[in-house]
Amino acid sequence: MGIRLRIGSPVSGEDFFGRKSELAKASNLIENNNLMLAAPRRVGKTSFAQKMLEIQGLKKWNTIFIDLEEITSIESFLASLYRAILNIPEVAISEKISAKIRRWFSKLEVSTSVMPINAKVTLDNNATDIETLASILNSLEHHTLVVFDELTVLLESLSCAHNYEASKIFLNQFRALRMATAEKCSWLVCSSIGVRNYTSQHNMSDTINDIADFELGAFSNQEAREFTRQLSASMGMQMGESTLTYLLDKIGWNIPYFIQLLLSKLPLDTISTDNIDEAYSLLLQTGAFDTWNERLGKEYGANEKAAKIILQYLCLTKEGKRKEEIYNYLNAIVAGIENDRLSILLRTLITDGYIVKDKCLYRFHSPLLRDFWRETYCN
Repeated sequence: MGIRLRIGSPVSGEDFFGRKSELAKASNLIENNNLMLAAPRRVGKTSFAQKMLEIQGLKKWNTIFIDLEEITSIESFLASLYRAILNIPEVAISEKISAKIRRWFSKLEVSTSVMPINAKVTLDNNATDIETLASILNSLEHHTLVVFDELTVLLESLSCAHNYEASKIFLNQFRALRMATAEKCSWLVCSSIGVRNYTSQHNMSDTINDIADFELGAFSNQEAREFTRQLSASMGMQMGESTLTYLLDKIGWNIPYFIQLLLSKLPLDTISTDNIDEAYSLLLQTGAFDTWNERLGKEYGANEKAAKIILQYLCLTKEGKRKEEIYNYLNAIVAGIENDRLSILLRTLITDGYIVKDKCLYRFHSPLLRDFWRETYCN
């Protein structure tokens, strides 16, 4: 059947392509480590994490996947975690473990999700809840892999609903749970917003110092070419090698999402460079990249204005700018931006996939995103 065009949503089965070396390395590391999937948005973290669950499941591991993006409270987080544990096959057939979870879950159901602004937020305000969770996971016959997707979104929700102390308490409780289940449970954390950027900004880095970074980048040139060949063929397109090279050069940053976006705008026919130029221009007029701007407002807080100024400055050049040039330009518009704050902001924009540091120059990571930014926000 071949690879199907799946824009933006996680892929599995035959639609999952490549990543063999990364999967092999991650599978080896997760045996004895907790991992942070460090990658910019749209690189394919969720699909990769779900593939990891599939691989470890074949080794008879228990597997849990929880998307934290829609979870806004400790109670809803715990409810999702306990429901996921109840769905583990060996838990489902064990009356003793299931009854233990349901007793705890009934207590959770009647607890309030409304807390005062300055409330001390813990897992149900009871340290024994960590012990309960740990004892359940430690009692399982097989090792368990738990994947948390979009962790930073939950942290931001907690800090907005309460304060940053709420996020820190949660992270400390989560660390305690990892320590208590170290022999029977592995944790894979991923987020489209840099978790380390968040913890660094709010002096919480010690809460995740037991989690090793695992970097997931764009496709290699060889992978990108084969992915494009297979996907275009499954869509009924005919594309020569020189045309394929031209397409990938236009994209510049070979993440599956960008390749799929551009292919979706091409005619189902023999593809030429003129077709690609037309599709590229058409793509820039769509709302496909609007979320990249919207997320600055949602996730950068007090740094939103500075981040937008930096991106508007960098989108005007292909080569990039030195840090001191960015610093001078930014301070001419927003006075009082310290060098340390700029360093953290640039690192955050790199982690989130907006820009890249090439030698001493900062530039847009993707020519496609740069051109969209220039046409949308600078013209």
